[in-house]
Amino acid sequence: MTEVSLWALGGIGLVAGLLGSALGVGGGAFIVPMLTLALHLPIHIAIGSSLVAIVATSCTATSIYTKNRLTNLKLGLLLETATTPGAIIGGFIVVLLASSVLNALFGVILIYIAYTMAVSQPAIAEDSRHKGNSVKPDNTSTNLSNWRAGSYYDQSLDKVVTYKIRHIPQGLGSGFFTGTLSSLLGIGGGAVQVPILNLVMGLPMKATIATSSFMMAITATVGALIHYYHGNVYPIIVAPLVIGVFLGARAGTELAQRARGILLKRIFAGFLFITAILMFLKAANII
Repeated sequence: MTEVSLWALGGIGLVAGLLGSALGVGGGAFIVPMLTLALHLPIHIAIGSSLVAIVATSCTATSIYTKNRLTNLKLGLLLETATTPGAIIGGFIVVLLASSVLNALFGVILIYIAYTMAVSQPAIAEDSRHKGNSVKPDNTSTNLSNWRAGSYYDQSLDKVVTYKIRHIPQGLGSGFFTGTLSSLLGIGGGAVQVPILNLVMGLPMKATIATSSFMMAITATVGALIHYYHGNVYPIIVAPLVIGVFLGARAGTELAQRARGILLKRIFAGFLFITAILMFLKAANII
């Protein structure tokens, strides 16, 4: 590849790492469109490269979030029992689909998620202190009472935020779908996992971002290995992406901890909406 392309890949990785770690989405929703729209790479290669970059983003972000006790590790591991099998199946399905189908599917998924995040209210207020979710947990969540409550210190609010996990069966049920989309579209699953954790399971946005990043480190690794098996991962593309992602992820984690959760949601929704429109245009061969 040319020197310009290598710098472009590094720049794409830098922005993806910043957005991915700050929003808990891994950066795939930025990497895949940019590789296909700006650098004109085949979408199957873009997806494989994106998953490798997401592993770097997620591992970098998770190391910081876990140190600051934002990550709910037990919940993440529980949900991964459903997400990982989905990632395996999605990795083998993707090679059977045409590029136009993948572009259109990418757009449909992102437009739905952008709408959901833009109009829905938070499942739990992030400015509460030492208070749990006012919604009564379901029976399965209650049976898991050893760990269904969580808390973290919010730097932007200078308060301790506590929450209770709810709707665990729904979270597990959506996990398989999330894993499948992760390997199928190269988004790491965060674009789907974030709304589920925040809106359905009741985690505040910052705990959602941290837990989603942890889960993506596992899910994206599975998908990346399968794409490597299919020949969709090229070191010359992945290397500058990963370098940029690593640098961006360090800054993104700081942004996520200092910014207010509602602001992060608005950024997330707006970004996904724009990306979805671009992918629809790509599927229709307009751009």
